[in-house]
Amino acid sequence: MNEPENPSPSEDRSWTLGRMAFQLAPDIEDYVLAHSARYGASGAALVAETAALGDPAVMMLAKEEYALLRFLCGALGCRRALDVGTFTGLSALALADGMGPAGRVVTIDRHRPWVDIARKHWRSAGVDERIEVRLGEAIDVLNDLASADTFDIVFLDVDKARLCAYLDASLRVLAPGGVIAVDNTIWHGWVLDARRDDADTRGVRALNDRLAADHGLEVVLLPVGDGLTLVRRRD
Repeated sequence: MNEPENPSPSEDRSWTLGRMAFQLAPDIEDYVLAHSARYGASGAALVAETAALGDPAVMMLAKEEYALLRFLCGALGCRRALDVGTFTGLSALALADGMGPAGRVVTIDRHRPWVDIARKHWRSAGVDERIEVRLGEAIDVLNDLASADTFDIVFLDVDKARLCAYLDASLRVLAPGGVIAVDNTIWHGWVLDARRDDADTRGVRALNDRLAADHGLEVVLLPVGDGLTLVRRRD
């Protein structure tokens, strides 16, 4: 998740710690999370350190999305994963853990201090050797990867204004039968708020509308976390 542009001081920021209270009542949410796969000790430590960052914690992967990414990697038999937007490493940890020792993750970010936090917790979890970090602008790294690599699963969680460009680049590196997962596609409900016209909100709307109209892709937008859209090419 990337941080929304110019959030209003009056907005409820309880969702910054990966909660979905704007969609589910707290007691139902607690029940959902208690009956889904949980973080291990290293994941819990990563979450705690990320939460201590304050406002940037808005970018942390939601708890139920962590469980879903792990599940998808195992169920689909993924061996190569691309994580576009490392932040402090929770999504890369989910992907690496879900694929197991035979899996490999390439993760992209431009902010080294956050990646340094991620590396520490990956080492603690014993998955650091499965994860390759590419530092740089996501679109540039994606274009470089297109000439050499393909991935079974791609997780997109970067700036929302350019989501359509990231989708195009991700489709170029997607292996046959592969899946792209795009985070924040409900965007805290702001996709439905005509008063919001910032670049990020426009980017999410544009992606959602494009996916809904593309008959070459199979798409499902799940009301999970802040919205998670799964995409694959039709056979």
